[in-house]
Amino acid sequence: MRTDPRTLAGTRLDLLIAGGGIHGLFAAYDAALRGLSVALVERDDFGSGLSFNHQRTIHGGLRDLGAGRLAKARRQILERRRWVHMAPRLVRPLPFVTGTAGAFARSRWALGLGLRAYDALGRSTSAGVPEALRLPRSRLRAAAWAHEAGADLPPRGLTGVACWHDYQTPFPDRLNWLVAMAATSAGARLVNYAEIAGALVESGRVVGAKVRDRVTGETMDVPAQATLLAVGSQLGPVGALFGIAGAPPLVRAMNLLLARPAPRVAVASRGPSGRMLTLVPWLGRALVGTSQSAEAIDANEHVPPASAVAELLADVNATFPRLAVSRDDVALVQHGLVPAERRHGRLELKGEPEIVSFAPRGTPGLATLVGVKFTTARLAAERAIDLVCAERGDAARRSVTGLTQLPHAGLDDVAGTARAVVDAAGAALDAESLAALTEVYGTEAPAVLAFSAERGLLERLVPESPVLAGEIAYAAEHAAAVRLADVVQRRTVLGAAGHPGEHALVRAAEIMGTVRRWTPQERQEEIREAARRYVLPQV
Repeated sequence: MRTDPRTLAGTRLDLLIAGGGIHGLFAAYDAALRGLSVALVERDDFGSGLSFNHQRTIHGGLRDLGAGRLAKARRQILERRRWVHMAPRLVRPLPFVTGTAGAFARSRWALGLGLRAYDALGRSTSAGVPEALRLPRSRLRAAAWAHEAGADLPPRGLTGVACWHDYQTPFPDRLNWLVAMAATSAGARLVNYAEIAGALVESGRVVGAKVRDRVTGETMDVPAQATLLAVGSQLGPVGALFGIAGAPPLVRAMNLLLARPAPRVAVASRGPSGRMLTLVPWLGRALVGTSQSAEAIDANEHVPPASAVAELLADVNATFPRLAVSRDDVALVQHGLVPAERRHGRLELKGEPEIVSFAPRGTPGLATLVGVKFTTARLAAERAIDLVCAERGDAARRSVTGLTQLPHAGLDDVAGTARAVVDAAGAALDAESLAALTEVYGTEAPAVLAFSAERGLLERLVPESPVLAGEIAYAAEHAAAVRLADVVQRRTVLGAAGHPGEHALVRAAEIMGTVRRWTPQERQEEIREAARRYVLPQV
């Protein structure tokens, strides 16, 4: 169940972290492994912000290599390799293609040279990678191959196809949760639906924060020797509570999950807007993005305007004309506000993570972490904890997160053990549901099955989905799920790829409401709130 925020008030922590996206979760995990007493508070659910809204890829920085940023590309390649070590069950090689054209930067000669350099940079990182997860060599192919692969590339001027591989994570929200589990196992105390309500200051030094429980409304003091803000787009308003300024401007980033089958390869192509869009196959659907607003966006924007969605749809249709998508094809709008910086007179995504200690600026005890990429979140968190340890005088403690496998993320074959649990329960479970559960949960699958069998929930929630009814109760009892949307979109795959249907929401709310003792009115409100997340912005 969810950790009671009141337990954080009893002892002075070494480190309090605000923000439970992938950067904050990795920071909590890293700090706990180094022996620090650490707690993390997240105002919503873990991984519910940008860590939910991204393109489900773990990539090595080919664009940075093309721009001559070799060191950055190398760092991303190394972090891509660490993800394979940390969670081999939850990554898959994915082919990417883009068209070659013209005689200059996008010619076959130029892109072929870039791909050879990309392979060379990543060659040493394949050591110890399981055979099935090793990335094939990049290749140049004939233009006809694009059509055979279902890649929607503009035929005009097309001279061929450049193909390379990065990784995709089919269940990114499971990755977020496994980092949270690892942090908890290492000794960190994590609380969702708890927000920073003010700073604790003694003699000019930040010594923790006031934390408000958003479930009960109660506020408590949480003392800590150091406080790290990893709150993403909320750095401006949260930083103001500590008397600091200087949060980076924010731009809107969006992806569209389409109720359309996708090609078997990811396709990158530049559209009329000038922005490179990528069409990615994910869970049988097409995920396309990422768009970025040209202007700064207020941190309080929670839903993108209808005009922004329409603009992205137009860009998608111009870039991938064979899709011919309309608003009715959009299953989910992934939206978030990302840190930006001004380059060449315009706002662009911030190029590097930013870790700042405010001790030299007159606010000792406070640091901030502004992350930019899912792929490099572990490294950014490591550097933030390096800073915290250095200011504590513990600089000798080094990070081991990149060397440690996340719980339940190994390649263990658990099918036999899972089937034995089902047989022992005397239940009948279809092969598709059993395979789906073991694929997502790994070595946790037998525990989920045993829990489900004990409560008489060892059957599909609804016939259309392989998700078990027991997964809903398990998430509420063992995975800190507080709201119905937490279960539907993040702890299970029930609604990860679009609205699961009214009946599925009602059934899930019945099961979760029993665990959490919701009133009938609360149950209906949870259903409405979960469904609202799939509604497109209206004009």
